[in-house]
Amino acid sequence: MAAPTPGTPQCRRSKTRGRTLDAFTAGILQRIESTESDLHRAREAGDVFTMDVEQAELDDLRRLAAEHGVHVG
Repeated sequence: MAAPTPGTPQCRRSKTRGRTLDAFTAGILQRIESTESDLHRAREAGDVFTMDVEQAELDDLRRLAAEHGVHVG
């Protein structure tokens, strides 16, 4: 597995399984990173509707990650 590049989320160890997770962990962390970027752009643009949508998505993704023992920094 290649070393993560700066600014990209890293896979964490699952507290429930004790091993590095696979595509789920990588996928959820990538979606969180992408949603955070979209939220940042919406804030810069002053787009309140998109900010609300992206924040709700981010909250859901973080909840889902926590339910599966994926640490989000």
